[in-house]
Amino acid sequence: MTAAEAKDWALSGPNLRASGVDYDVRKFAPYSGYQNYDFDVPVGKDGSCWDRYFCRVSEMRQSVRIIEQAIAKLPDGPFQAAGFAKIPKPAAGEAYANVEASRGDLGIYLASDGGISPYRMHVHAPSFINLAMLQEKLVGMKVSDVIALLGSIDIVLGEVDR
Repeated sequence: MTAAEAKDWALSGPNLRASGVDYDVRKFAPYSGYQNYDFDVPVGKDGSCWDRYFCRVSEMRQSVRIIEQAIAKLPDGPFQAAGFAKIPKPAAGEAYANVEASRGDLGIYLASDGGISPYRMHVHAPSFINLAMLQEKLVGMKVSDVIALLGSIDIVLGEVDR
């Protein structure tokens, strides 16, 4: 899959980076302190099954790197929060936030009137988006190659089914 095709299909995460697109939400719109950690974004070359595999294995190594840095920064003392946490009420209005999840860009949209829970919520899940590219890529493939392709895009059927 070329970089242009990956962008056209709105792929994200390792499926996008395997096609040679250097984009990771943690680097380009840091959140939760990711800007304080040193890590690389693995990028493939041609979007092949091998590139998707390479990106995922490399990302596991980078995750270990981030964890080691986080452990080194932990202060001494107790780690359990004191007391009970209050259940937060969403503020009135609309909000959208996204994170770099293991399979790609995971976004959540909320709309609230200020009550105890939001009245509208939508989850933009990467597995559903990543699965959409199969309709084009499976044409003309051998059945034996379908297994490798499906495995390499790394979907979670529960997320797709939702």
